[in-house]
Formats: sequence, structure tokens, C-alpha cells
Amino acid sequence: MKNTQLNLSEKAVVNLATLSQELGISRDDFATLCFEYVDIKHQGIVNAARKIRDKKSKKTINKKNLSQHLKQLSAEQVELLLNKAAQKKKS
Repeated sequence: MKNTQLNLSEKAVVNLATLSQELGISRDDFATLCFEYVDIKHQGIVNAARKIRDKKSKKTINKKNLSQHLKQLSAEQVELLLNKAAQKKKS
């Protein structure tokens, strides 16, 4: 067996602990089963992966490529951002 380290969500950690205990196997064995038998074409997994990608890409756009992000905003959104920036500058 090989070792790996994962950063899991709180919900995933709870599920891993609970479900492995219910099955009477270790967390490592349960995680191994999950990764060996997971079907990445399952619609629920595909949709969840899309949500994660979208959430992460929005953070990346906001932080790393501000000019591209600004080009995608409507005139009203840009005006709102400018007004907020002006208010912050006043304070």
C-alpha cells in the first residue's frame, strides 16, 4: 500500500469516520474502497465536480486576473464597484 495525504472537507471527514465505523473497517480501507469503485461518470459526481471547479475558478479570477474579470462585468457592476471603492477611500 502507498500513503497519501488528502485535505478533506469537514463533511467528508465525518462521513469517512462514520461510514468506516459502520462497516467495521479502517478509514484507510474505506477510502481505498471508495477510490477503487467510484464512477466519475455518475451524474452526481460530475455536477459536484463542476461546482467545485466553478467555485475555485471564480476565486482565481478575482485574485489573479482582475483585468479579465472586470471586462466580464456589466457597466452597472463596474459602476457599483467604483462607488464602493470611492466610499472606502473616503473613510
